[in-house]
Amino acid sequence: MKNFIPKPILFLSLFCLLFTSYVLGNALRDENMQDSKAATVLDKLNSIYKNSPGVQATFTLTIHIPNNKATQQEGTLYLKGNQYKIILPNQEVYSDEKSVWTYLKDANEVQINDYDPDPSNISPSNMFTLYKNDFYYIKTADETVNGKLSHVIDLSPKDRSRSYFKIRLWIDKKTNLLNKAQIFDKNGYRYIYSIKTINSNASIHDNTFKFDKTKYPGVKVEDLRF
Repeated sequence: MKNFIPKPILFLSLFCLLFTSYVLGNALRDENMQDSKAATVLDKLNSIYKNSPGVQATFTLTIHIPNNKATQQEGTLYLKGNQYKIILPNQEVYSDEKSVWTYLKDANEVQINDYDPDPSNISPSNMFTLYKNDFYYIKTADETVNGKLSHVIDLSPKDRSRSYFKIRLWIDKKTNLLNKAQIFDKNGYRYIYSIKTINSNASIHDNTFKFDKTKYPGVKVEDLRF
């Protein structure tokens, strides 16, 4: 899995006005738009997760589809270094930094691939460090999210060929933890991740990040590793 967030799994309402998106999107592509205030907030966020023994979070993923009703699903994320596990209603994704297992619940099938991270793509293992080299970023006005006053930071990819043109983050001003993230796809889709609970000091066993087929009777295994 090479995306924070697999689609529709990913890290993301329409972004206010199209005019605002156009102006901000172009401003963020200016190489001078590396906002020092945004950098300070992002560095604090990165430091927390970098020094964390493990992260466990529950979230709500809302997908806004053009000309259709929004869909919503609940998920859980486990993160430890470059290892991660994502649980969603229809699938589970595991990675132990060697292999990636994608379990499709409806088909009772698991696909196994080699772990081959692309540092320019969003994934659970790099989502808090990607801004350093691959994005322009700027801090906008603070907002309250779920009762928590938050920094709002917009990131725009330097690589214009990306399928998304912007990521917006809401970061708790008190804890410096992520509250919410929204990804703006060029096709009009909007992916919104609202963090419900988060523990940045979680003790997570390494076996959590390996798919155990003995727990899934009759599972079909498709091993695509080289």
